[in-house]
Amino acid sequence: MFNKKINIIFTMLCCFSVGTVIADDTDNKTKIDLGLRTFYMNRDFNAGIPDTIAAGQAFRLNITSPYWGEMIGFDASAVHVVELVDDKVINSSDVLTPDGSGYTTLEQVFVKLKPTANSDIRLGRMIVITPLLNDLTSRLSAPSTQAIYGTLNLGNGELYALYSDKASNNNSEKFTSYSANGKDYAVASIGGTYQFDSGIGTHLQYAVADDYLKQTYINLSYPTELGSYKLLLDLTHMRGEDDGELYGSDYNSNLTGLTGRLSKGNLAYTLAYQKIGGDNDYNQKWGGQDNTQFFTWAAVQLLDFNAKDEQSLQARIDYDVPGIPGLHLMARHTESWDIDYSGGNNGKRYETNLDAQYTLQDGAAKGLDLHLRLAHADGDDAVVPRISDIRFIVNYSTNLL
Repeated sequence: MFNKKINIIFTMLCCFSVGTVIADDTDNKTKIDLGLRTFYMNRDFNAGIPDTIAAGQAFRLNITSPYWGEMIGFDASAVHVVELVDDKVINSSDVLTPDGSGYTTLEQVFVKLKPTANSDIRLGRMIVITPLLNDLTSRLSAPSTQAIYGTLNLGNGELYALYSDKASNNNSEKFTSYSANGKDYAVASIGGTYQFDSGIGTHLQYAVADDYLKQTYINLSYPTELGSYKLLLDLTHMRGEDDGELYGSDYNSNLTGLTGRLSKGNLAYTLAYQKIGGDNDYNQKWGGQDNTQFFTWAAVQLLDFNAKDEQSLQARIDYDVPGIPGLHLMARHTESWDIDYSGGNNGKRYETNLDAQYTLQDGAAKGLDLHLRLAHADGDDAVVPRISDIRFIVNYSTNLL
């Protein structure tokens, strides 16, 4: 059965292309840029768990080639991380390596092919961004995926397909196979998006790791207006099931989220509800070093609110400060209930977030981005310990060629 799935994937890859990974390469020049990222974390626990204090400096070199002969190109990015502070004792922060050191990783190196004007295929190690398999940068370097990955642009729609056999974590120098119970496997996926003339947007994706896990992602979004306000309605449903004996147990879970976002001028108000159904908590990771994260409103700084039977409600406000261009403020509180955990039920937890981000709009350091993130999580002792988390992130990039 898995061979049939792979044949379908590779048939589609003959005419599909990968989404943009590093930068726009519409001109005929090779581009080289340097990215600088400073990351500081101070995480305070209770319940006798050692606190975390760690910081590092990342230097990221990106090389983006044109399509030579309008057919083939080559892109790469390498990251070197220098330890600035490490006092995490036992509790790893993923800012540095598990033993608290800096590291160097070849984050991306891939060949890109353009069979037609609206298609592209990429083969190698790359940053992949899809709902069911993704490499989101939440620390100093991004996790990465070894894959064949392609997309086909169809005007209002886009189709994509991928096949991956290895992945790296966001603080790792090594790519390792997806694995469970001592056996390796690969992940195959197909998906697509479409924007209707009415404004309704859709995103569907299916992914499977044979004998381990299969997942489905469905998203509908609808933007409209209420008088002088803009309203966005968003519905997400995810379904996960074991696909065989490698998972180790029977598994089925689903996640449903409904979100409304009302905005006017420099203010936006968001209300998001999420519910976990089925027999288990929702697990979106594919095994091994895979670091896939949730594409959901309830996935916040510390928690994902994905426990068995968990229901959560989030209230959020965003504010662009009018007197200080480039300054964005955010406050968010997420509360959950009905968690079914070992030895009890009706567990509760919450997380509160405060966020300030400022991007310089002009001057010699134009584009310098400063980001302060504060979080506090608490709940039933059996569900989550108390955590207070402070992160300060500085990003800057410059073109070298």
